[in-house]
Amino acid sequence: MSGQEHVTRTLSNAIKRDKVVHAYLFTGPRGVGKTSVARILSKAINCQKSGATEPCLECPSCKEIGAGTSLSVREIDGASHNSVDNVRELMDTFKSLPPPGYRFKVYIIDEVHMLSVSAFNALLKSLEEPPPNTVFILATTEVHKIPETVLSRCQRHDFRALSVQTIEQRLLQVCKEEEIKADSDSIRLIARLADGSMRDAQTLLDRVQSFCEGNMTADDTSRALGTVERRALVALAAGIFARDVERVLEQVADLFASGIDPSTMLREFVSFWREVFVAKLGGEQRLKVMGISDDTAVELLRMTSPFEAVDIQDLWDVAREGADRCLRSAHPRYGFEALVVRMATRQPVAEIGELIAKISSQPEAAPSGARSASAPSTAAPAQAQARSVMPRLEARPQPTSSAAQPAAVAAPKGAVLSWEDFLRGGAEAGGKMFVESLKRLRVTRFEHGVIEGTGPEFNVKSVMGDKAKVMALLNDFVNRQGLQSVTTWKIAFVKGQGSAESAAAQQPSARSNVEAVQGHPALQSLQKIFPGSKVEQVRSKNN
Repeated sequence: MSGQEHVTRTLSNAIKRDKVVHAYLFTGPRGVGKTSVARILSKAINCQKSGATEPCLECPSCKEIGAGTSLSVREIDGASHNSVDNVRELMDTFKSLPPPGYRFKVYIIDEVHMLSVSAFNALLKSLEEPPPNTVFILATTEVHKIPETVLSRCQRHDFRALSVQTIEQRLLQVCKEEEIKADSDSIRLIARLADGSMRDAQTLLDRVQSFCEGNMTADDTSRALGTVERRALVALAAGIFARDVERVLEQVADLFASGIDPSTMLREFVSFWREVFVAKLGGEQRLKVMGISDDTAVELLRMTSPFEAVDIQDLWDVAREGADRCLRSAHPRYGFEALVVRMATRQPVAEIGELIAKISSQPEAAPSGARSASAPSTAAPAQAQARSVMPRLEARPQPTSSAAQPAAVAAPKGAVLSWEDFLRGGAEAGGKMFVESLKRLRVTRFEHGVIEGTGPEFNVKSVMGDKAKVMALLNDFVNRQGLQSVTTWKIAFVKGQGSAESAAAQQPSARSNVEAVQGHPALQSLQKIFPGSKVEQVRSKNN
């Protein structure tokens, strides 16, 4: 048994320790040895050789089981015996003891997932309380279709798809025993097309052997199986790397002119680009693990060496996703032509991290009024400036002469700005209504780059809805104080108690509320839609 050591070792140890259970479940892909292991297990537990963990193949029991004439081992096809009546007939045979010379009666049910629900229910009692000296071996490729009540009563063994190396070694052994002359490339091609199934690999080997006369070569194998020759895939990849659309389309036309099946072509294309991807990202060692020959590995490494890993990865993604779409398309050939053209005309890929680093490394232009003639010529990026911790600043007296305007400098650490000064002189340019909104706010923190506070809901919404205007007023104020502008102010006002300057901040009169909203942009927009309309009364949640 090839490639299923995790299963054969477990079963051998169970036989050695006399721990054979009454029900086994073998599941896995097609052609990986489920039924073969079931037959080998039947021989091993009934072998007349004392203490044997493997069948001797010489005793009468082993020979009868191998010839299919044993009365102790019964194979049942679940697809054709799937009714409850078939299971009841089977249950009638449970009462008899094993024939002389046998220790167990073995029931091998292949494709057990095909049984009906009633048949499973009829079999369930026998699996839960099996007759003495009876072993059930259930084999399936679709374990998800078996009821959980059946799964819980069986010892489950999952068979794995075989690797290309395992299939290749077994085929070489078969060729040696059968005296079949075949080169390594043809055997490797068959092993790769078998897709993990040993049975499929042996079937393909028989097919190629019948086609070839004398030695089996890679070219004869490709023609017999309708596959793509490797050199054609290499030439197609070279055209894609060279960005030669005309050559790529010509090669695609030559491939389909040979009569190859489009689905086979797409599978071979994806498989080849996976090797290209692994060659660039995994290197020579990973190619050896995949079973790629040394000559092929060298060819792949040489082909991918001039290109970046991110480009190869992107090409692999495009090839895989495009092939999937082509397989679902009603016109796979046309889809394949569009796919290779898209790969050939694809622009090189750049890492997003590198682009961000390049952009961040370029200094940004300083905002208007942020620097004087005496400021340094190089500046940190605006993002770094916004993230840096701003020192507390002190407002400086405004110079009497504009000619003697001092350069913008940072104030000593620990100083604070004055909100009252800002209201008196710095916010007048914002308009009457906007100034009134600012006056109703109670500022708890006013530093260079940061302003926080509370106020009535209406005033807070008015200010927070036009942060750009507030930031412009703040920068105008700090510039007049001889301080440096800030690219991004942290402005945070929340609904709460307003300033103590006016009792109307919390409970304003109806008239003051109407006057406060007269210049609001939202109201002006409504008045344009409904000419002649006017505000009679304003209500808020606070009053």
